[in-house]
Amino acid sequence: MDNATKTEDVLYSDMAYDDAFRTMESECDDLLIPYVNYMFGEHYDSSAVITRMRNEHFIEHEDHSNEKRITDSHFTISQNGITKRYHLECESSKYDNSILIRLFEYGSQIAVDTAETGEMTVRLTFPNTGLLLLRGPRSVRDKAVMVIDTPDGSVSSTIPIMKIYDFTIKDIFDQKLYMLIPFYIFNYESDLEAINSDEQWIEKLQDVYRDILNEIKDLHDGGILSAFSCGVIINSTRRVMYKLMNKHERVQEKVGEIMGGKVLDLPEIRIFHEGKEQGRLEGEAERKQLSEEIERLRKEIEQLKQKEND
Repeated sequence: MDNATKTEDVLYSDMAYDDAFRTMESECDDLLIPYVNYMFGEHYDSSAVITRMRNEHFIEHEDHSNEKRITDSHFTISQNGITKRYHLECESSKYDNSILIRLFEYGSQIAVDTAETGEMTVRLTFPNTGLLLLRGPRSVRDKAVMVIDTPDGSVSSTIPIMKIYDFTIKDIFDQKLYMLIPFYIFNYESDLEAINSDEQWIEKLQDVYRDILNEIKDLHDGGILSAFSCGVIINSTRRVMYKLMNKHERVQEKVGEIMGGKVLDLPEIRIFHEGKEQGRLEGEAERKQLSEEIERLRKEIEQLKQKEND
């Protein structure tokens, strides 16, 4: 399959990395809570309430033009009477200082959108911001600092930075960082060309993903992750791998099939997808019924008009 054909495949998406992160954040509380706990040193449990917020913002430039930007995630978590706001980003480009400027722009717009105003005051609350890097350089530190100078003094905020290359697959499961699973393949990115031409290396990578799949199944069987979240992890992993391996056909096919050809056959996942299909069929039936009703009314109106003309 050539690259042009691959990009037309339903699995392929230029936004595969962003989509994977946003899907896990927006759909799976049991993936997001341990991720936030690790990144920000929180202690939320399953009783915490997550509220997803608007993630579309307009950044105004010096020429007064507006640019629409979409954050990877913007949400609040409430527990024990305390509510905190969070903004997470997943970056697939190599790190440079412009990322911090972008994080400030996102954070400041969130602060403006949620501002509390009084007669003579305005309170701007910046969210807790965290960054996940999928690529290097390896010299990037674990934290960045955002400093804002005002006429009355300076305020600063720390931005924790997680780098996928700092985590082994054991680390990911031990620390409950299940949201990192789809991106673990980035640890092999620089070796993909060599792996693609080495059957033994391909088999080793297949074994890695077989083990990952078994670990995911154990998390479901142990009641730690929902069947839906397991399905999201597997599907996201498959799509991320497909995009990253797009130029390495043999490893894409043989390793990708582990997550694609042998998806967990969990009853809950089947029920979920069957429910979606049933809903789709019912929706189509309702649309057809409505269309028929509209057509019937149209004909009645035409008949009434015809009688008036006669």
